[in-house]
Amino acid sequence: MSAALDTELVPLIERYVGYSKTMDFAAKRTLWDADDPAPLLMPEEADEPHIGWDAMEAYWSKSRSAMASLESRTRNHQCRLIAPDIALVTYEMRWIATLTGKTKPIAADVRVTALLRRKPEGWRFFHLMEGPVDLMAMAREAAERHARG
Repeated sequence: MSAALDTELVPLIERYVGYSKTMDFAAKRTLWDADDPAPLLMPEEADEPHIGWDAMEAYWSKSRSAMASLESRTRNHQCRLIAPDIALVTYEMRWIATLTGKTKPIAADVRVTALLRRKPEGWRFFHLMEGPVDLMAMAREAAERHARG
């Protein structure tokens, strides 16, 4: 882990996640490697990964119409170079969404693994995979929060 790498990547991750609040998926797309012919986005709720621009755009379009609001926060970022121009970033994320036509929000905690490529314009995603926190871990965390009062 490098402090310099963290300084470059964590703000990028935060900006990417921040675009969720305004549902600005076009801005999210600018942080992906436009030269990659088959980027991979695997949201935790999806059955299969979205591979390629058409699949990712369709997912973002569906998300825009399905959700009235979306907010996400990240923490515990771990950044490391795995090649001179490739970085691996893992982090935890909590998202809170209100579905269109609903009033009560839903939320989930996920673990994220992202691969980014260094480009002339800066670091860009080409692979992002979310994994839900398992039910046993969620139950354990809830019990710990309850025990602390």
